[in-house]
Amino acid sequence: MRTLDRIMIWGAHPDDEIIMGGTIAAQADAGCEVVVVTISRGDAGYCRPAWAQTIADQRREEAAACDRILGISERVFLGWPDQGVRHDWELTRRLIEQLRRHRPQALFTLGPHDRNRDHSAVHEMTDEIVWQAGENILADYGEPYSVPLVFIYHGHEGMGPSIEVDVTPWAARKAEAWLSQTTQVEMLPRIRERMAALARTQQEGGTDTERFVIYPRVVFSDFPALPEGADA
Repeated sequence: MRTLDRIMIWGAHPDDEIIMGGTIAAQADAGCEVVVVTISRGDAGYCRPAWAQTIADQRREEAAACDRILGISERVFLGWPDQGVRHDWELTRRLIEQLRRHRPQALFTLGPHDRNRDHSAVHEMTDEIVWQAGENILADYGEPYSVPLVFIYHGHEGMGPSIEVDVTPWAARKAEAWLSQTTQVEMLPRIRERMAALARTQQEGGTDTERFVIYPRVVFSDFPALPEGADA
């Protein structure tokens, strides 16, 4: 896997980034700085009434556990309400600010094919934010910056072109990261069985891959390298 110096992942909720957890762990192990921007508090993700007032804090603690497991360098919480992520001027400016502050080589965002409205809202605003972050506007939100690479890591069914990376050596850590989200595992108990199988992937001779769709406005200056194992 080709590694970068700094990447940024946008998630609507604490835990969205674990979808690409193998890639995060691989990049972090290679010395890449990984920044996750978590837009909402995740405060709708509870299955016990008693958690209603504490869930946001619980999910922050779970996010910190995920950061340690995967090697995430920094996580920025923007504090939007769960089920309340929308393409508006305030959130647009906050995300422009994060791009300009961290200046990642690659941005990973969510795709349009998702019934979770928070996820699709992140996709809807990506194009405008990536464009405006590079324009000479909003001077108090940082120096203009155009992120060179943008990928969609989830909600991209039927879209292409795409990149599929083998993350088998990091499958067990991705499983551990999912299981660290204890409130979500209780809400969706089938995760336990799925993650137990994922954790055994490498030792059982299986393969775990993650697929990324190249964002439509990304322009390459040359043909990409041939896939590994391709005939010369």
